[in-house]
Amino acid sequence: MKKMLLNNLKILFLIPLIATSLFCSSNHHHDLIVKNLMCNEMENPVGVENPLLSWKIYTDKEGIMQNAWEIEIASDSNLLVRSKADIWKSEKQISDMQFNIKPFISDLSSATQYFWRVRIWDNKGRISKWSNPAHFTTGLLNKEAWEAKWITSSDTTSSIMSLPYFCKVFEPFRKNGSPQRALVFLSGLGSCELYINGIKVDSTRFFDPAQTNYEQYAFYSSFDVTNFLKAGKNTIGVLLGNGWFSQQEAWNGAPFSYGNPMFRLQLVAQYSDHTNEVILISDENWKWIESPILKTNVYLGETHDARKEIKGWPEINIEDKKWKNAILTNNNIPPHLRSQQINPIRKKEVIQAQKMWQNSSGNWVFDFGINKSGIPYLETQQPPGTSLSIRIAEEINEDSTLDFSTLGWKHHGKIFEYRYICKGNKKEKWSPKFSYHGFRYAEISGLIGKPDLSTLRMIAVNTDIKQTGYFECSNSQINKLHKIAVQTVLNNLDGIPTDCPNREKCGWLGDTHAYAKMANLNFQMNNFWNKYLDDIRSGAVYEEKNALFHERYNTTFYNGTKPAGIPYMIAPGKRRCGVASPDWGTAVVQLPWWLYVYYGNKKILEEFYPDMKRWTDYVSSLGSDTARTYKYNKNTKYIIYQGLGDWCPPKYPTDIKTPVEFTSTAFHYLDVTIMEKVARILDKNSDVEKYAKQKKLIANEMRKYLFDPQKNTFGSQTADVMALDFKLVPEDKIKAMADAIARNMEETSDSFMNCGIFGLSRIGSVLARNGNSDAAWKLFSKTGESSFGWMLDSVGATTLWETLPINKLSQQLAKEASHNHAMQAGYDVFFYEDIAGIRPDTSGYGFKVIRFDPLLMDYLSWAKASVESPYGTIVSNWNNKPDELVWYINIPPNSSGLVALPNNKTLIINNKILNKKKYVPIQNTGCKTLFCFPSGSFYIKVLK
Repeated sequence: MKKMLLNNLKILFLIPLIATSLFCSSNHHHDLIVKNLMCNEMENPVGVENPLLSWKIYTDKEGIMQNAWEIEIASDSNLLVRSKADIWKSEKQISDMQFNIKPFISDLSSATQYFWRVRIWDNKGRISKWSNPAHFTTGLLNKEAWEAKWITSSDTTSSIMSLPYFCKVFEPFRKNGSPQRALVFLSGLGSCELYINGIKVDSTRFFDPAQTNYEQYAFYSSFDVTNFLKAGKNTIGVLLGNGWFSQQEAWNGAPFSYGNPMFRLQLVAQYSDHTNEVILISDENWKWIESPILKTNVYLGETHDARKEIKGWPEINIEDKKWKNAILTNNNIPPHLRSQQINPIRKKEVIQAQKMWQNSSGNWVFDFGINKSGIPYLETQQPPGTSLSIRIAEEINEDSTLDFSTLGWKHHGKIFEYRYICKGNKKEKWSPKFSYHGFRYAEISGLIGKPDLSTLRMIAVNTDIKQTGYFECSNSQINKLHKIAVQTVLNNLDGIPTDCPNREKCGWLGDTHAYAKMANLNFQMNNFWNKYLDDIRSGAVYEEKNALFHERYNTTFYNGTKPAGIPYMIAPGKRRCGVASPDWGTAVVQLPWWLYVYYGNKKILEEFYPDMKRWTDYVSSLGSDTARTYKYNKNTKYIIYQGLGDWCPPKYPTDIKTPVEFTSTAFHYLDVTIMEKVARILDKNSDVEKYAKQKKLIANEMRKYLFDPQKNTFGSQTADVMALDFKLVPEDKIKAMADAIARNMEETSDSFMNCGIFGLSRIGSVLARNGNSDAAWKLFSKTGESSFGWMLDSVGATTLWETLPINKLSQQLAKEASHNHAMQAGYDVFFYEDIAGIRPDTSGYGFKVIRFDPLLMDYLSWAKASVESPYGTIVSNWNNKPDELVWYINIPPNSSGLVALPNNKTLIINNKILNKKKYVPIQNTGCKTLFCFPSGSFYIKVLK
């Protein structure tokens, strides 16, 4: 069926490429425009090491497909305008690809700006005008390009000493002219801020660079500082923080530090004659002095003594004897530097408290009305030496004091605290530089006088990720659920995908695959997931003897040898929590696959195929481990008994637990299924056969040992949801099992769900796509006890808790759990794909083919959503009126759609009765027919 659909689409919308190459108009068509040129998913980026180019096509015409492209790259934009590209001319390339295009350039030069443009040919033989030029600037492409040295202060006890300021005076100009451009490449470990002539470069950048496995590599950031320089002497300064690199106080002093803070900086000038000059490097000639930041820790907080601030920093006299010479560090970690290819964490909006009050201790408490990943922002005027303490929390006690129980502070040894010591006599503004938390409430103590709402505010911080998806519908509760899912995920994108931004801040593998699809629909996650996959791989590289393994339910463990290449539960960092269990490590296979499904990123499959295969084969060996499986069932060969199970289900008086052997084996089945598909995509035929055979054997054994054929169930809502989603169920059992889920919800959980993260992320779609839209609707619209309504209204949650508080019992038991856990957000996929009706179709992944199939039109008045695909903006807006359904869809150029329309209804497309020669019916699903639509904008009316 998939091959047939894809072939039909090609026939309908593509003029054969060979034929197209034989003719093309010499005239440029003004209604065929190429814009939004990107390099590595970034606009005109600095610090590129391996450029991948992409663009978007704009046209008013329907059915436009790209048949060929041509790219030119030059050292100067004027050369492009004059058609004199001197770096690369691709010539005309017959291809419909418009992203992940790698230029065939043998050698790129370091710290060099390149200009590029593109034009395309469409399937009607037309040629576009050349696009406006875009540009990218390379980073330092090899070790030899780095002249700078790693330097540090003479401090050998950085955990208890003030953080260091570093400074250097320099002249950036040659005698014969000023530079056309100046670039700084900087890696400050663990975190750093860059200043030139008294001004912070990139003022909103925060907690940079992103965390990595430092024993393998670290990131450097790239800055265009041309406008910060002046004639004559300039002053450059670096403020170093501990970040993740020197974190050694939290977790009750666990040895998680890689060494003392250090940095490496190189400033390169580019001249109009296209020559470069290294005019400044970090070395032992830099000076340093203690800063007013007395201590900082990413978990525990930060202390700043404003009395120790250096007047005029960083425009200061470093000849003062208080300044000491920097020293070269002998720390060989990290051995490599890479350019950071994800956007930095940034300070986002400033949030003012909605209310404040004074508690019984005399301290002032501020309620910001929403749980956010952020930092406190203090603005006050106090006498000199006044010591102010700021503590944060997600909840408050009944007496309106802060409730610290959800922060997990006991695991760290102390309650998190920000402390500011006032310089005095004038208004002071301060926010921490190297620590952040998730919080809704903040308490300030030590104030003299009464504050107002502007005394303490919150600055939200998160990776500067682009939001690319939008959803809204006529049900306010569903809109709230969408909003808090998006907010919770955003709170946990902080250079890595954290589980929560307060107590752990760790990249748990199982958490990420639970919401990966939802994140892909809402944000541009391509670079971010690619970075995280590198985190997983680099942390897994070594064999480990006597490693910790999770056996079952996170309550039993054993020790053994971790093979090289097998990941840990957490990435990156030294806190790893044992070898990845089968239901957590599946992220190694799933994340590359979902990048391909939602972004069409085939390169990620090629790059990570060895890792995906290694993981899948490793888990297969666990099923055949006779000594271990014998403990549970001596007859099985393919059932996987290790794992944590369906994580964090809500609490009910009667619990129905999903067996570990089901969830782990089901994820292994999914891994094998994905591997069969990827092997086919990459033409690895022997692996196709291998995994196709394994898939059948796993399914047969699961049905034999885990399935109840009388009740048509695998034993729980989560198990049945996963089985249907993974297509583990025989065709004749699908409807019966979907009915069993709905019946189980009604009988055991008050017509609501009883699923942990792996069931919750799938249950809405599984119900709706298998004839139980009514149960899916009740699930998300229900109020009162045992509902999302309870979580939103009775509990007042503004983010998703580690265990969802959906009734009185779960609310009580979840009180000490984190209140900001992204792993619960996977349900949001249902809103986009099944309410609005936008999802990638298997006949053309990456939204090359888009399926439009809303499934809850009978329950809502309207819904609207948009998703930015690699090809452009996809839109589905429908409105259910009394006498007609009005539906607007937009299909970007170079993609096509499969639109599900009801049978036996009058269908009007753009004011004309549906023409089955233009919109060809492909598949009749019973009550609906899938029609092929070309690219374009369509107003559909369904007369009732």
